Amino acid sequence: MTDVMTPEKIFEMIEGEHVCTFSSLEGSRIRSHPMSPQFVKGERVIWFMTETGASKLADLKADSDVTLAFSNGAKGSYVSLMGRANVVVDRAKVHELWSAPLKQYFDGPDDPKIVLIGFHADDADYWDGPNAVMAGIKMLVTAATGEPTDMGDSGRVAL
Repeated sequence: MTDVMTPEKIFEMIEGEHVCTFSSLEGSRIRSHPMSPQFVKGERVIWFMTETGASKLADLKADSDVTLAFSNGAKGSYVSLMGRANVVVDRAKVHELWSAPLKQYFDGPDDPKIVLIGFHADDADYWDGPNAVMAGIKMLVTAATGEPTDMGDSGRVAL
């Protein structure tokens, strides 16, 4: 489906997604949290807001390796980013990233409980395939004809 997968195309696949799975190590166990990623055009940092007492902050202090998983069946895009995350205290960046839905979790952009997590990706695994409806049709065609159909591209890209 894609000619050559590039870092720019990877970010285009995930930009605008409202939820991803944020996985880090809690001791020797993998702990995953659904979180809302925030993107700034032209930045290769994915931002998250969380509370100062969140357990994931202690996990990141012990081990900054993180995996983010994005899944969009409607578009047929699936991306897993591997990289590092760090805690950032930057009130100006909080104001830049602030949007009304965050009021559900915080009192406002000046809420002292808000801390940022900045994620920097090293590489990505991806599957850029057909949307869910088209994938179902292609599977039916394969079942009926015995011939495989194009289910998209997958691979790994250094970022």
